[in-house]
Amino acid sequence: MPVPLLHSVFRHYSRPLVAVTLRRGFICLLLLWAGLPRPISANEPTSPGAGKIFFEEASGRRSEALHLESDARFRISGIIAHVELTQQFKNQTDNWQAAIYVLPMNETAAVNRMEIRIGERVIKGVIKEKAEARKTYHAAKAQGKKAALVEQLRPNLFQQTVANIAPGETITVNVSYVQTVDYDNGVFGFRFPMTLTPRFLPAGTFVRPQGSVDPLALDEPQQPSPNTKGWALPAQGVPDTHLITPGMTRADGELTNPISLKIELDPGLELQEIGSAYHNISVRKEDGQYRIELVEGRVSMDRDFVLNWRPFVGEEPSAAVFRETLDGEDYLLLMMLPPAVSSAAQPIARDMVFVIDTSGSMQGTSIEQAKASLARALDRLKPQDRFNIIEFNSSWSRLFDDLQYPDAYYLKTAKDWVSRLGAGGGTNMQPALEIALAGGGADQQLKHIVFITDGAVGNEQGLFKLITEQLGDTRLFPVGIGSAPNSFFMRQAAEYGRGTYTHIGSLREVGEKMDQLYTRIESPVAADIRIDWPQALESYPAHIPAIYQGEPLLVAAKGSYLSGSVVVHGKTATAPWSRELSLDSRVSKPGVGTIWARRKIGSLEDDLIKGRDSNVVKDEMIEVAVAHKLVTRHTSLVAVEEIVSRLDQDTLNIADIPNVLPQGQMAMYPRTATNAQLGFLVGLMSLLAAMLLMFRARPGIS
Repeated sequence: MPVPLLHSVFRHYSRPLVAVTLRRGFICLLLLWAGLPRPISANEPTSPGAGKIFFEEASGRRSEALHLESDARFRISGIIAHVELTQQFKNQTDNWQAAIYVLPMNETAAVNRMEIRIGERVIKGVIKEKAEARKTYHAAKAQGKKAALVEQLRPNLFQQTVANIAPGETITVNVSYVQTVDYDNGVFGFRFPMTLTPRFLPAGTFVRPQGSVDPLALDEPQQPSPNTKGWALPAQGVPDTHLITPGMTRADGELTNPISLKIELDPGLELQEIGSAYHNISVRKEDGQYRIELVEGRVSMDRDFVLNWRPFVGEEPSAAVFRETLDGEDYLLLMMLPPAVSSAAQPIARDMVFVIDTSGSMQGTSIEQAKASLARALDRLKPQDRFNIIEFNSSWSRLFDDLQYPDAYYLKTAKDWVSRLGAGGGTNMQPALEIALAGGGADQQLKHIVFITDGAVGNEQGLFKLITEQLGDTRLFPVGIGSAPNSFFMRQAAEYGRGTYTHIGSLREVGEKMDQLYTRIESPVAADIRIDWPQALESYPAHIPAIYQGEPLLVAAKGSYLSGSVVVHGKTATAPWSRELSLDSRVSKPGVGTIWARRKIGSLEDDLIKGRDSNVVKDEMIEVAVAHKLVTRHTSLVAVEEIVSRLDQDTLNIADIPNVLPQGQMAMYPRTATNAQLGFLVGLMSLLAAMLLMFRARPGIS
C-alpha cells in the first residue's frame, strides 16, 4: 500500500482504532497478568506441606484445614487384583469443611464400591447416572447431611468429594476396585498410582488465579464458572479442564499425603523373586502366600508403587482360564501366550522416527531418563534402517530434513543434538505427533514411531482421534517417562497405534527396558488371531490386535452355561498356529465379571473415537455400569447419611486437597498452549501501538 494512502487510512481511522486497540491491550494485559506464573511462598495453599491444606479465614489468618491419610490393601490372585483404598479426611479447624481430592488410579481399574464411615456409622454408596448422583450430593450438602461422591474424570483419574465434615471430625472414605495384573516377558507386574503429573492444556485454556474451589457448583462441567477448582478454566475441546488440574504440593523432607500399603499375593506358582522398583518392601511367605509391606511403614504419595514377581524358569504360565458366575451368566478371562519364534533371518529395513518430549513437566530426572532412552535407541539402529528425531514442547523441531541412514556422521550428529536438549515450555503434543505420522519413506519401508514422553496431556481424546485417522501402516510405541506418567494415554495410544507401551521410571531401567522394546520391534508378531468359542457369547476386545513377543493374549467373555473347549488360531512370521483350551474348570475367581464389564466400557469408549453416535454409546455404557455398579464417565457412586449434621447458620468451607508433585519433577504446573509471557508481550505491543496511533492522531501531526 502506498505511504500517502496508508497515512490517509491511519488519519481516518485513528480515533476508533485507538479506542479499540487500547481496550484490547488493557484487557489482554489484565487477563494475562492473572495467568502469569507467580513466586510461590511457603504460606500459599499450593505449598502447604505434610499433606495439609490451609483455610484462609475472614481475618486473613491461615489455619490448617484438612489432613489426608491413606491406607491401601491389595489382594492379588493370579492375574486379578482387588484393591481397597481407605482415606481419612481430618478437619483440624473450627469450621465446617467439604473436601475435594483428585484420585489417580490404574487405567484398567473398575471402581465398583464406596462407603463412608463416621465413627461407628457406615453409609454405603449407590451407583447412579452422573447428573442424578451429583444432584443427590448437592442436595445433601445443602441440607447439612454428610455425603460423599466419586466421579470419573478419566479412566485413570477420579475425584472424591466429601461434604459436611464437622470441626475436629474425621470422615473415612473407602473405595474399592478390581484390575488386571500385567504379564510381560515372564514377569508379572502390578502398578498402583499415587499421584499425577500436572497436565498440559490446549490452546484456548486460560490460567486462572486461585479462588473458590467447588468443582460441583454446576450441574454440567461444560459450563464455565468462577466457582470451579483447578488452576485453569475450561478449554475448547477439554471442557473439564478445571477438574483435571488439581493443586500440587511438594514432598519436602516430610511425609506428604502419607500412605501405608499391605499386599496379599497368591501367585498360584513358585516364585524366583519379588521386588518393587521404586519402594523398599519387606516380604514374608505364609501358607503359599506372600505378605508384603513397606519397610518404612508409611511413605509420601509422590510416585507410583510398582510390584513385580517372576516365576522360576520353566514355571511360567502359557495359558489360563478364570471363571465367575453371576446372576446365571458365566464370565471368563482367557490368558494365553502365543508360541515364541526366533527373529527372521533377514532383518527388515525400518524407518525409525523418534519423538522426545522436552516440555516443562519433563524437568529434573525425567528429561535425563528420556535422553538416555533415546541414546540407547540410537545404538540399536541397524545399517539398513533410516531415522530422524523430533523434539517438542510448546513448539517442535526436527533434527534432519529427511530420514537418514545411521552412519558414523549422522549418529554422532544425532547424539550430540540429543545431549544438548533441555526441558521447558508446554506439552503441545499434537503438532509433533502429526509431523511424525505424516507420510512414509520414499520406498515405503516399514515405519515405527518411538514416542518418549510423560504423557502429561489433558486432551487425550483429540490425540487418540488423530492417531486413528493418520496412522496408516505406521506402528506407534509410546515410552512413558517419570514416576507418575499418564499411563491411560500411553496404553491407549499404543493400542490405537498397533504398538506396545513401555514405562521407564528410573535411569537404572533405561538399558533393560529399551532393549526389550527393540526386541519387540525386531521380533515377529502373532497376527490374524481369531477365537472359536463353543457357543455364542460376547467377548472383548471384539477385534484382537497383533501381539508382540512376550505379550499375552487377554480376552474377557460373557455367555450362558459356557462349557467345552475354545480354540485360538493365529499366524507368526514362520507358520500358522492354534491351541485348544478347556472351559470346564469350575474354580471361581471373584472379579472376572467386573473385569468383563470394564472391558466392554473401554470398547464403548473406543466407539466414540471411531465416530459412533454418542447418545447410543452413553445409553449402552449406563446399562452396563448400573448392572455391574461401575463408575464411568456417565455414572458415579454417591453416599448420603440421612442425619442432618450441619445447621443452616454454620458456614461450609470448600477445601481442595493437593496432590503431591511426582518425585524428581521440578515444575509445579505446566504451561498451557497459550504462553502467558508471550501473551503479556502481545498485550504490551498492543498498548504501544495504541500510543503510537494516539501520537499520530494529535492535531498538527501530519
